Amino acid sequence: MATSRCKQEVGQVCGIADPFMVEGEMNTKELQETLERLLFANHLDEAQSLLSQEEPTLEPSDPPQMWRHYYRARLEWAKQNWRSAESGFRKLLAQDLPVDLRAHALRWLGESLHYGGQWQEQLILEQEALVLSSVLGDDTNRAAIYNLMGWAHLRQSRVQEALVAFEHSLRLCQGSGSREQEAWALNNLGVAYLRLGEAEKAIDAHRASLVIRREVGLRREEGRSLHNIAEVMVTQGHWRQADKHLRDAEAIAREVEDPIGLSYVMFTRGQWEKAQGRLDQALTAYRQSLALRSAVGSQALMADAHWAISDTHRLTGNWLKAAEHAEQAARAWREVVRPWGTREDAKG
Repeated sequence: MATSRCKQEVGQVCGIADPFMVEGEMNTKELQETLERLLFANHLDEAQSLLSQEEPTLEPSDPPQMWRHYYRARLEWAKQNWRSAESGFRKLLAQDLPVDLRAHALRWLGESLHYGGQWQEQLILEQEALVLSSVLGDDTNRAAIYNLMGWAHLRQSRVQEALVAFEHSLRLCQGSGSREQEAWALNNLGVAYLRLGEAEKAIDAHRASLVIRREVGLRREEGRSLHNIAEVMVTQGHWRQADKHLRDAEAIAREVEDPIGLSYVMFTRGQWEKAQGRLDQALTAYRQSLALRSAVGSQALMADAHWAISDTHRLTGNWLKAAEHAEQAARAWREVVRPWGTREDAKG
């Protein structure tokens, strides 16, 4: 059983008197609402405590138990254990699920595959999730799915397709009132605009996203918005402003323990240092980014870091090191396009 202290902490977060009720008192909807609040607030220990409460009277095929399995996989995703999350969602989807649960599990399986670079499979899964969510009239899930599909297109340099998907998401968010998804759609539009060379539109979108994230209290995402603004400023040569935003983004990433966000900050810090001609400092930043990306096992992100290190070594005249990291980048890119079941980052 959960300790009384844990009960109190979860109750304070979720605004309920006793979140650890016996089966029959906490129905599936209450369980979902409680866990969504915990995950939204990044209270992962409390979510883990709630999910650890066994329900011996339930069969694996009972809807409440299925939703528990879903949220266990969601919890792994929130911890950035994407391989474990992917495994959990696949096992869940092998069952005969209610339509709403299937739509959500497909969406999150696609999101789990995204960081591994499996963008084609991700798009297939998200398309099925989109159809189911449309049938259900679930605009919030549809908005999230369009955001995810946009990123899969963006990763494959299909920027116009990404832009269309992000715009679809933004319209749905503005209609459904999902502020979190609206901020994400604006953030993603900013990324797409930068790819198209429209820096002013990119800055405007990122700033609008930042305002919402601060209002809603999304601290981790606030840090990522600050980084994205800095990234645009680096491309425009606004060095002092970029430096300030990078420092603020780094502080937040360390505060909330966001390794992926910190890896982006250090990568862009490397770009900033390289533009100043400080190649040793650039290498230090890129290596920190690579270490963070290696720890979470994202081959696609590791490839980008290796390539940046290779190019910086080239500028210093260290051709052997440049070649070494170029080869490692190529190896990582080959892993990205390899079928999922045969990949190094899918094993273990």
